[in-house]
Amino acid sequence: MNRNSTRSITLLELIVSIVTVSAMILTIYGIYTYSHSQVINAERRTKVQNELGYSLEHMTKYVQQSNGSLSRKAIQYYPGPLAAGATGFRTYIDLRNPQTPSDPADDGWIDYILTSATNTLTATCTANGGTCPFTTENLTNKIISGIAGDTIMPDTDNPSSGFYIDIDDLGNIVEVGLVGRYKPAETYTVATRLANPQVKMKAKILCNNASTN
Repeated sequence: MNRNSTRSITLLELIVSIVTVSAMILTIYGIYTYSHSQVINAERRTKVQNELGYSLEHMTKYVQQSNGSLSRKAIQYYPGPLAAGATGFRTYIDLRNPQTPSDPADDGWIDYILTSATNTLTATCTANGGTCPFTTENLTNKIISGIAGDTIMPDTDNPSSGFYIDIDDLGNIVEVGLVGRYKPAETYTVATRLANPQVKMKAKILCNNASTN
């Protein structure tokens, strides 16, 4: 046998091959892991956005139907009427059919309340001579704890409260800010934000039917 024609793999070549294959595997795994985390983040962020968007739409629908008077503003803090100790806000609506705009005494009301212990934003309707379109509805359980009454949500990446409420002096306009998180009880950090995305939304809602009876 011609020894010059015999080929073998040296230890150095084996090590280089192992390192190359390992690098390829790690690269593929890294791409897969990153892509998977991005997909999860997008799905969870969309879920939070949908729930916050629905909550603001619900508030807008009923606040725009509010009725007010000199003695009772259309929009008030709850359990208010002052912002101190507020856990939400209340909007008064004429629930009679046909409506009686000149008689605010028979209006019902809808309360939007955040229960920080369960991160749940709830809408509750109470009739006073009329018929409620619903009784109680849990709008979302993604709101982070903390209510800030008489405060506009700051333009920061990580607001400290989950429910911001600012009502104008006449009780005709409310500016609402909501901060939601996929897992609202968990801390939001740079390390956890992909798996636990946070979303903030705000809206200024005008009471179209306010009066000064």
